[in-house]
Amino acid sequence: MAADGSLPQRWRRRSLPRWWRHRSLRARITVLATALFSVALALAGVVLLVAVRAALLNTLDSSAHRSGTEVAALVQSGRLPAQVLAGSGGVSLVQVVDGDNRVVAASPGADTAVSVLEPGDLARVRTGLELTVSGDRASLDEPLRVVGVRADLRSGQRTVLVGTALGRLNDSSRLLRRGLLLGGPAVVAIMAALTWWLVGLTLRPVAALQRGAAELSAARLARSRLPVPVAADEIRTLATTLNTMLDRLDSATAKQRRFVGDAAHELRSPIASLRLQLEIAQRLDGDGPAGELAGEALLDVDRLSNLIDDLLLLARSDERGPTQAHRPVRLDELVAAVVAGYGEAQVPVRTGDCLPAVVPGNSDGLHRVLVNLIDNATRYARSSVTVSVSAPAGRPDLVCLSVADDGPGVPAAEREQVFDRFYRLDDARSRAEGGTGLGLAIVREIVTAHGGTVQLRDNDPGLFVDVLLPLAELRRDDSTG
Repeated sequence: MAADGSLPQRWRRRSLPRWWRHRSLRARITVLATALFSVALALAGVVLLVAVRAALLNTLDSSAHRSGTEVAALVQSGRLPAQVLAGSGGVSLVQVVDGDNRVVAASPGADTAVSVLEPGDLARVRTGLELTVSGDRASLDEPLRVVGVRADLRSGQRTVLVGTALGRLNDSSRLLRRGLLLGGPAVVAIMAALTWWLVGLTLRPVAALQRGAAELSAARLARSRLPVPVAADEIRTLATTLNTMLDRLDSATAKQRRFVGDAAHELRSPIASLRLQLEIAQRLDGDGPAGELAGEALLDVDRLSNLIDDLLLLARSDERGPTQAHRPVRLDELVAAVVAGYGEAQVPVRTGDCLPAVVPGNSDGLHRVLVNLIDNATRYARSSVTVSVSAPAGRPDLVCLSVADDGPGVPAAEREQVFDRFYRLDDARSRAEGGTGLGLAIVREIVTAHGGTVQLRDNDPGLFVDVLLPLAELRRDDSTG
């Protein structure tokens, strides 16, 4: 057991079946409510059967006692005929027996020689008990309910035995049991359907909260809040609490964005001044020690300047949120223009097969995507970098912008993490080769704003970075062949 008294996580997982853990809250409540209702219905059915049978037996016993009392009155008055009437209320037979259990008188159809009860049973009946015996003693195919009424109040020797066949009672019980067995599942099914509907109706505000939470973003946090239900229940309290939490998050996020933006803006001037002084020192000393030191310092200043530019771009992206594409961009022409600027790169950058395609977007943003991807590829490529534009198989609505290199690649376990801000692979943390850790994060921000996705895959050796963008138009009239 954990320190807080709760069960360990592995025990909780083992205690619940897999199928139960993967069910929705609505399904769980419906199953539990239906199961409890089924148990309650079954218990109620058993109690009803027992109660109805007891009531019917009590009615039969009362009728038999009345018939026995009437015959006992005849015995006491000395007017007992040799053959007595069985009476009403379903009475099957009447016997008057003496102290030795010999039949003194009987109703028509009853045995006049042998008592319907054994001597031991007769003694119990004389004490006021009602007995259920086999119908074979009275030549019946159904059980027999026997009650006794003492006829001689003083001596108690003669006893009136009244027997009632239980066939009709058993038929009534059987009919009731069959009705419960047939109607019970129908009632359970109706109960399950009503529970499912009522739980869904109750959880509708939760679904609204889920949709509202899914639509939230850091950029729209100040303008978005979760819907608050009208009913003053726990869900309303939860929604109010979550909105209060969103207010705090919005305040903290706004402060963070302002800090990043202000810091980046304030750093621009001293960095520009530092760059100017280092360039002057480098020119004054030339190839001397001070000039070499200034040249190395300029490399760090360039990296710091790039970092500030990336931070400003991300801060502005967080502030204004995803921008909608607003004009068509010839992706193949953009690739050709960007690749042309890498004539002096440390490895050759060339264009592969470029399908003439038009995408809706922002040319500056897509230009930044290409630059970041090519910069990242040239940093690690061994011999070449290839940029191409193609149509992905089975997706006529998309176009694929690919940047391939033959470098060390990215391990499969880290291909999602490389898009996190400031995340860099261990091999990329050196001053000579490492970037700012923001390049791929900026790529994903811009591509997502254009309604696209970014994927990494093996190039064997090296890495493919595939950018999938919505296709506006395929310019086949411009294609060769």
